[in-house]
Amino acid sequence: MNSLRRRALCSLTLLALCAGWADAGTIEGPQGTAGEAPVAPYPFLPIDSIRAPVVKSVPYPNGAMYISRGITGTFMGGKRGVNNEAFLFQWQGELSYYYTPNFSGGLSFRIIAGEPNTQQQKIFNRYFAHARFHKAWDKTAVYLGPQIGVGNINILTDSLKHSKALDPIKNTKPTLGLDFGGGWRFSQYLGATCGSNMEYSLVDEEGVGTTNALNLHVSPGLALDVLALTDGLRELVPAFYINAEFQSGFLISQKSGRRADVAYVLGVGLAF
Repeated sequence: MNSLRRRALCSLTLLALCAGWADAGTIEGPQGTAGEAPVAPYPFLPIDSIRAPVVKSVPYPNGAMYISRGITGTFMGGKRGVNNEAFLFQWQGELSYYYTPNFSGGLSFRIIAGEPNTQQQKIFNRYFAHARFHKAWDKTAVYLGPQIGVGNINILTDSLKHSKALDPIKNTKPTLGLDFGGGWRFSQYLGATCGSNMEYSLVDEEGVGTTNALNLHVSPGLALDVLALTDGLRELVPAFYINAEFQSGFLISQKSGRRADVAYVLGVGLAF
């Protein structure tokens, strides 16, 4: 009988100890009022894990690029030829500021010059102001926007030095254009770009008139993402590309007829 009582007392003691251990080792969380099992808290999810993927950068034609916010700059150089004429040097650059992820504006230039040792040195300068509207996805981005171009901008100051004012429309050769294109990062290191530019000149080759010119250009190219090759530059710049591009276009004018031109350019693009 005593042994039976001792066994019962030991069983009650073990049950009491197990109940105490269960209370001390419960998972943190709200307790039920009627002795329910404790409820585990909801896991904490960082806000970045539930957002849509952020587009870092996508290469654009002419050495440009897409970023959500910031400043982009590019410089390219190469050779350019018109019809059967000798190839000339071409330098071009662009500086853009992204006000929002969907809108940017900036300035660009293009300089075409002959060989320094030639007897007839040719230099053509063009300057542009552009505004672009963007649409970007994970690996692709496209843009569309107007463009205004002028040449020989020093003609405005020269006209103030002479008694007879020069014609600013004739000498600056203003143009109105529509610029559109995009880029696609088809791999971690490379991207394909393609752009088109329709530029309408307010003057022709001879002077001011209604028989103006329409310039059409298509610029396919490839871009190498330098940041994909090294991690050291990621802390300095948000985007860095090396671009190679082929530019092909033709000029349609009622007076001068059709004139084709091609250019091969290579350059770099940076974002800040």
